[in-house]
Amino acid sequence: MSSPRLPAQAPADASALLRQALFDVCEQSFFAFVEVCSAERFAELVGAMSPLQPEGSRVAARSKPSEWLKASVAFTGPFSGAIEVILPERLARSLVGSLLGEPPDTPMPEHQIFDGIGEFTNMVCGAWLTGFSDRQAFALRPPAVTRMAPDWTPQSESSAADDRGHRLCVNDAPVRVRLRHLAD
Repeated sequence: MSSPRLPAQAPADASALLRQALFDVCEQSFFAFVEVCSAERFAELVGAMSPLQPEGSRVAARSKPSEWLKASVAFTGPFSGAIEVILPERLARSLVGSLLGEPPDTPMPEHQIFDGIGEFTNMVCGAWLTGFSDRQAFALRPPAVTRMAPDWTPQSESSAADDRGHRLCVNDAPVRVRLRHLAD
């Protein structure tokens, strides 16, 4: 059994609406500033997140948790797919704190961050689907949030993985948002 693909007639519109959905959710619900990020600026922001280890350092990359989180929400309906948001954990903490009305440096448990970023992605997906097709019904699966591998960065994936995706800056932090097809 195969799942219908995104409508071929409007991939550019779908992509532009995805970017707009992210802007709307960030600005209206999370009080965050969003801008489109050039490849150079994005690489600069990613590089700033990964401080170089001193020469001869015994800190193994695998001994520390990843700084990157990936939240995804799959949907089915007239067409099927998933929205993925990949962002640094420090930005995730800031966004969730903002939504909850907490001061920026308020400690919070990992499950609260994961729940909050899952809801963030759910809101982006819902806004996108409504903007793209407000007269069709979709079923959204519960958000899935995972920590990326310790040595993973957004720059480590090929550009082919970025189809229908955006590199953005949210509060001066790098964020990738992608539209994925569900596997056939």
